[in-house]
Amino acid sequence: MAKIERILVPIDFSDYSHGALDYAANLAEATGAKIHLLHAYHLPVQLASLGEVMIPQDFWTAVRDAATQKIQALAKQLEDRGISGETELIEENPARAIVRHAETIEADLIVMGTQGLSGIKRLMLGSVAARTLRLAPCPVLTVPKDAAVAGKFQLARILVPMDFSPSAHAALELAKNFAKLVTPVHLILVHGYYIPVEIEALALHEGSVVLEQLSTGAEKGLAAMFAELQDQGISAEYLADHGSPERVIVEMAKRSEVDLIVMGTHGRTGFVHATLGSVAERVVQNSPYPILTTKVRE
Repeated sequence: MAKIERILVPIDFSDYSHGALDYAANLAEATGAKIHLLHAYHLPVQLASLGEVMIPQDFWTAVRDAATQKIQALAKQLEDRGISGETELIEENPARAIVRHAETIEADLIVMGTQGLSGIKRLMLGSVAARTLRLAPCPVLTVPKDAAVAGKFQLARILVPMDFSPSAHAALELAKNFAKLVTPVHLILVHGYYIPVEIEALALHEGSVVLEQLSTGAEKGLAAMFAELQDQGISAEYLADHGSPERVIVEMAKRSEVDLIVMGTHGRTGFVHATLGSVAERVVQNSPYPILTTKVRE
């Protein structure tokens, strides 16, 4: 990501999506990007499955009119802040609409809430966020409800989970490039190593030799990356710790009071490395901090 010019923000008018829009607006002010607001609405499955239920056309007209007024009001708020914005309403499955619209406008970034409105009439951004993470054609920045920016917007401390996979390396490059667009940055590389529970007892019985090998290998890999970052003039630190990757990531993020977590959505599997694909979704569910995810295209 050499620059951010187009940010897509899915809106369902929940507090979560409003928080994501506020974050995106701060980012747009810092980078000069344009914001594309998207609201997708569709007939809930619960109603569509009831063959005898007929939804009056006037109902959908009223839904669209109300959404139009709300999204235009949000665009006006962006305009008042000096941010260029566009709006789009689509009657389509939300996750599909987000991915397709991101492709259409060639979005550099999607910024969205981790959850949304629930209920029969409303879009649920929780499951939509998970699908968007897997299918998006560009990096996705998920923003928890309570991750409001207090005071000056900054990205001074960025945590990068590292399992040494291509996706993790891509996340590190994204973190470096992303931070350069906004402010000087301090990168925190973290690796959580673990062994399958089925053989953990055996490993401990053998004197923790396996854990020592994992720790040594992780420390060596992180130290090499740390040295490379120093050669590039980038402030950094690193940590390897025993535990489930998602727990290590979230605990380190809290301890370091980071501004952002940047991670890959796919990683290596097997005995030595964490599977960052599923880990990313679990971190998104549990982190109080915004998370920027990216993946390597196969």
